[in-house]
Parts: sequence; C-alpha cells; structure tokens
Amino acid sequence: MGKLVLAPNGRHFLRDGRAFFYLADTVWATFSNVTLEEWARYLAVRRLQGFTSLQISILPITHDRSVPPTELAPFETQPDGRWILSRPNPAYFDRAERMLEMAVAEGFLPVLTVLWCSYVPETRCSRGSPIPSAMALADVAPYATMVTRRFRRFDPVMVISGDTRFESPDEAPYYGAALEAVQREWPDATVSMHLHPEGHLPAPFDTAVDFYSFQSGHHVAHSDRPWMLAETFLGYPKRVPVLNSEPCYEGHGRITQDGSRWSRDEVRRAAWQSLLSGASMGVAYGAHGVWSFHRRGFDFLAKARSLEPFDWEDALTMPGAWDMGFARHVYETHDLFAMEPATILEGAIPQIRTMATPDRSRLAVYCPAPTDLRFTVDLTGYDVRGIDLASRQAFWPVVDRGPRSLVRQPPMNGDGLILAERR
Repeated sequence: MGKLVLAPNGRHFLRDGRAFFYLADTVWATFSNVTLEEWARYLAVRRLQGFTSLQISILPITHDRSVPPTELAPFETQPDGRWILSRPNPAYFDRAERMLEMAVAEGFLPVLTVLWCSYVPETRCSRGSPIPSAMALADVAPYATMVTRRFRRFDPVMVISGDTRFESPDEAPYYGAALEAVQREWPDATVSMHLHPEGHLPAPFDTAVDFYSFQSGHHVAHSDRPWMLAETFLGYPKRVPVLNSEPCYEGHGRITQDGSRWSRDEVRRAAWQSLLSGASMGVAYGAHGVWSFHRRGFDFLAKARSLEPFDWEDALTMPGAWDMGFARHVYETHDLFAMEPATILEGAIPQIRTMATPDRSRLAVYCPAPTDLRFTVDLTGYDVRGIDLASRQAFWPVVDRGPRSLVRQPPMNGDGLILAERR
C-alpha cells in the first residue's frame, strides 16, 4: 500500500490515488501484550470488518494498561526489574517489526505513537506510573531515531505524542526532540500528535503536523466534545485533515459513579458527530479490552476509572466495530469526502450535525434521534433518502418540498443519516 498524500481539498488523504477513509482500531498495547498467533487472529477479524489503520503505542503505557504476568520489556532491565530507559531491548523491537510486517501484509496502515506522556517528567501519566518511566531528555532523540529507522519501511504515520495536554514544562522540549529526530531521519514522514481531551497544540507544533488529532474521550459529562473539538481544530492555522483519534470506547466506563459503560449506540453517535463536524478524514474506534489486549487475570491499572476490561477476544466481537465498518462503507459509497460542515437547517439542536458540498448539490445530516428537519435549501429536484444506522437499513422519508423544505420524522427510534442529492 502507498504512502498517504493530502487530498486537494485538504480535509482527507489519498492512498494509491484513491480517497482514504482512516478507520483505525485503537490497539495501544499491541507490542507488549499479544502473541504473534493472537495477533494473526485479531488482524483477520478487523480486516473483515473494514478497518484500515491500527493505532499502536510503541512503548507500553505504563500508568494505564493491562499488565501480563510476564512480558517482554522494551528496555534492558536492572536486577530489581526497573527499566534502563537509555538502553532499548532489541528483542522487543525485533518482535514489533514482525508484528508490523503481518499488519502491512493484511493491508493496514500502522499509526505509531512515539512517546506517550508517561515517558515525560512531571505529567500526570509519569506521576501515576507504578514504575519509573520518565526518560532523560538526552535519551529521547536516540530512541526516536532508532524506532524511525526500524519502522519507516512500513510507511507508518508517526504520532509524536500520546495523551498530551502540555501540563508539564518538559513536554514541549521532549516532543520537540522526538519530532526533530523523526523528521531528520525521515523527512517525508507523515506526523501528528495525539492529544488529551483538554489538550491543545501550541506553536510550533500547530503548524508542524500533517493532520490534527484530538480525542473526545470517555467522560459522559463532556458528550459535546465530538463536535466541539472538531470545530476547534478546523480553526487551527493549517488547512489539514482533522481526526477524532479516540472517541468513547465501547464497553469502557462512562466516568460516573454508577458503573455504567459506553454502549454501541453512544460510540456510533460520537463517531458520526465528529465526521460531520469537520473531523472528516475518518475516525478511530476502541473496544474496552482490545485496546489493552486484556486477559482475565491481568492486572488492569485503571480499573477505578475505566472499569474492568473484557477479555480482548470477547471485546473483539462487540457490535460497534461493525458499525464503524458500515460508516466507512457509507462515507466511501456516497463520497462524503467532498463535503464540509455547513448550515443547512433551521433551528437545529447542536447534537444534529450537517455538511454539504460547496455548491449545495449534495447534503448530509446526522440525527441522533428521529425528528422533523426544516432545511434552508429548497429540496425540489433532490433525491432524498435516509439510513437507519442501528439496523443499517435504507429508507425514503416523506419530504415537503419548497423554499423551506421539510423532511418529516421517519418511523425509526434511533440515530440516522439523511442524504440529499440534486438530480
């Protein structure tokens, strides 16, 4: 598969000359928690479901992960088990290369996070790590150079930071050193930065990346983030694609006191609200248990906040993954790549998201629940149809056509997409 190339409209990428829908599974713990045999089974399922990309942290996320009874450490260890953060373990990275070979052979785009915030001093991640994980600044560039040399043959996206919000004065120098090392070794690398929901990109990082990557996160009190953050990053200095690289994970705790978990329907809603609000290069998905490759009996470090993960092979069968594959199908089939956020409705609530082509010849509306839709566009001469996203069934709504056309509430009790195209 070819390298990513920015599309002419600046809002998505091309790969091998075709519009590329970035549908990533979040599998941060790939290199540390899964065997090669398990990895082969995993890849076969996600390929079948339509995933195109895999988000992996090169190093274990030390403060938030499922810890296996034994593991291959990414660094050489001292007699007391502590990692020597200046001395990478070649066996760990040899195995990682083999896993990437397998992924690329199945057609996946690797998306590799170089330096999670747990490796930066005085971040909440490094402070919360049960093992000393903060690198010395002098060790960052040699490490980033090494992983770039090893992995560039797979044409990965290099994500410089993980869960960043620039809370520590050390973060900018650390990520700057990693970015400089990656680009020195591989000038044509596609780079981005994975941010905390409260994170932002200060200069010079805001113009250094090839796409903006935010996460709307897992907190039910902030369910407006999928569209609000998309709108925020559309206003950043460069006209580049925007991505929600971490919506709420299916089965993950909703950060409440009642023990509830994010449902398939809520995950799908966050994805579509992001896509129609400007985060239009694609979307990531996560299943609670798959992202950490959890096994029953593993010690999960963030249980109090995120709840106990499912065994990864059980989580792999959660239905939301199929919804994401269907989202890719709809996006590609109806060429939603050509659209941008647009005001085409009267009096719509913020949860309803809309976009259109510049000439208004094609329109799209995402509704989290059925309702009448009053358009500012005269739909006379348009074909109008809908998709029930829960059942993945098409329907043809009743339309009152005229200067303020009305698409009547369809008889479905769930979220849906309304698509209109001028004949």
